[in-house]
Amino acid sequence: MLLCRREHIIDLLHAKYVAACEEQNPGLVERTIEAVSGEVSDALSYRYPQPWPYVPELVRYITAVISAYRVVEGITSLVDTEESGDNEWIPLQKQWKYCTDLLEDIVSGKQKLPLSEANPDREDPTFAVVSRPPLFDLRGL
Repeated sequence: MLLCRREHIIDLLHAKYVAACEEQNPGLVERTIEAVSGEVSDALSYRYPQPWPYVPELVRYITAVISAYRVVEGITSLVDTEESGDNEWIPLQKQWKYCTDLLEDIVSGKQKLPLSEANPDREDPTFAVVSRPPLFDLRGL
């Protein structure tokens, strides 16, 4: 199940960037969407078993941002650096960081999706230790 489409990547990167990436590496966008969709699905599959009735918008956004980041990362190393003040990839870097943190929160249960959970977090266990009273009272000897 693909969690986002090419149009979502174009919304984040603009058509000319996507065309430039595809020119250097044909099929990069589709392969990246497939790979990231699989990774996100696997990460969420324990808590939210699949198939889902629909793809939540939050999952679609996370998948699109991570895919867009990897598409750009596939052809340039500028996406990894923040050294220059005129780096046009800084907004994408910030979105990628936000989305990876958000995905971790969903996986850990801190953030919920509008899907039924298979393995919700259990409450913290509490223990009560109960022992029998002593059989013999030897205090008076």
